[in-house]
Amino acid sequence: MTTPASNRPTATVAVACVTTCIAVASVYLTQPVFAEIAATYGRSIGDARLAFSISSIAYALAFFVFGPLSDHIGVRRMAGLGLLLGAASAASAALLDDYMGFLLACAVLGASAAAVPAAMFALMPRIARKDQIGTYFGLIIAASVVGITLGRSAMGLLTAGLGLRGAWLACACVLLVMVATTRALPEDAAGPSSRQGLLSIYAGTARMLMAPDLLRLFATGFLLFFGYLGVVTFLTLRLHEPPFSFGSAGIGSISLLGLGAVVGAPASGRLVGRFGSLAVGLGGLGIVLGAIACLAWAQSVIGVSVGLFLIFLGVFSCQPAVFVRIAQRVDPARRGAASSLYLLTCLGAGSLASAVLGPIWVNGGWPAITAICAMTTILSGLLLCSDAYISRRNIAQPA
Repeated sequence: MTTPASNRPTATVAVACVTTCIAVASVYLTQPVFAEIAATYGRSIGDARLAFSISSIAYALAFFVFGPLSDHIGVRRMAGLGLLLGAASAASAALLDDYMGFLLACAVLGASAAAVPAAMFALMPRIARKDQIGTYFGLIIAASVVGITLGRSAMGLLTAGLGLRGAWLACACVLLVMVATTRALPEDAAGPSSRQGLLSIYAGTARMLMAPDLLRLFATGFLLFFGYLGVVTFLTLRLHEPPFSFGSAGIGSISLLGLGAVVGAPASGRLVGRFGSLAVGLGGLGIVLGAIACLAWAQSVIGVSVGLFLIFLGVFSCQPAVFVRIAQRVDPARRGAASSLYLLTCLGAGSLASAVLGPIWVNGGWPAITAICAMTTILSGLLLCSDAYISRRNIAQPA
């Protein structure tokens, strides 16, 4: 059924972008305040890093739950419940004195946040014309960029002014306010396929993970995000060291530079129609590789600033190109599930990087981190090229 909101796609996209931004921000709240978490709970900074690892892992895994459901459950309901549960989790994080309880609250916060972008990625193809899909995907990805940056910067600045617990309560209030904005979203569920049983829905989604045409693209995102989030996560620890010696406010402030790269996602969504998804995707990966090199050798705030701007620009210029390639290979009724599976693999890679690269940081430091992350970025580009080659070859073969 068509709703009034669905007749106003511009307003719907605007609300979708804002809610996505805030939900994604909640996953990254712990990244700039590892030192404050460690001091509050009497733990090491290494232990404090688990707060982000657990939150991001829960966020990634939750896409397997919410992604398939996003093709069958109303957007308004899914997003509203996710934000409401996120607000309760953030408030719990502020009030709990037990570290294990705090980690559990972070996990629930990450999982609930996934409901919002899962719903919005399913919504975009339903309200966009065929020539707008790349642009609409780009806008939601741009909102995610803003959310990542906002989460890192706002939490650092709020903690400097209100303390860690006060900052968590402030974030809970913002999430609660955002629940009201979901009333502006359409209340549509997917069509006839929404009558499928849960077992059938999830079995079909699991089969997507085995489809070679999709698996190559999922692996491309996995390698890209391993490198991207690996660098960004350990950059927090790098900035605590000389010659920077930043506190949470400094890390929060410099993270705002990622906002400048937000133009990359919607712009690349338009460029896909002109130059093709392969060229746009490889261009974004090239920017990421240059950004990692810049951050690897940076010894000044200017060097770090340029590197941060470029890594956000490159990653989120590449993403619309991959989303478009995925959307071209699945039935419209399953695009929400396919998009969410891609996000699951991307974010799962970032979570894995946070955990796996810990010993690398201890033994090899920043040079080893950036070298490994540059390597995974190169592998991502090679895999994207192989996907394009195989796809062209399959099309050229007679039926």
